[in-house]
Amino acid sequence: MSAVLPRRPYRIPAVLRDLVLVDMLELTGSTVAAAQLLNLSQPSVSRRYRRLAKEMGLQQQRGRQPGRRFCDADWMRLLRQGVNRHRLDCGVLRLGGSAAIEPLMSSWPWAEWVPLPAASLNHSNTLLELDLLDGVVLDRNQIAAFQPCNLIPLPV
Repeated sequence: MSAVLPRRPYRIPAVLRDLVLVDMLELTGSTVAAAQLLNLSQPSVSRRYRRLAKEMGLQQQRGRQPGRRFCDADWMRLLRQGVNRHRLDCGVLRLGGSAAIEPLMSSWPWAEWVPLPAASLNHSNTLLELDLLDGVVLDRNQIAAFQPCNLIPLPV
């Protein structure tokens, strides 16, 4: 990761945007929430996902756990790792957590913040294992209820 903090917010290169769109759908679970994070309209997110799904043979699986609802293919994880490597090389981590923590995140220019719904937050370990997030920010109450395999507390 670059030692220099980014001077301006991280901007996803155009060629990678549809892959990041799938990540945001996985993390948030909805086209509305993904659209808000990506500064797009909900119809645009739906249209882009449908086009990508058709081109790449993706199939939405509604009953699956967060991280495996919009694309559960091994090749997608490899593509995601490449996209993540670009973001990390730009000095930006993708962190998720409850919406209540979001005000804290505005002071962290090196963090791409994703507010997670409770269903996704409950599957944080899976989201980390699938390379959808680089880290999860928890408050004290969530830490007590969380069963992380490798918890690294960072004082805020």
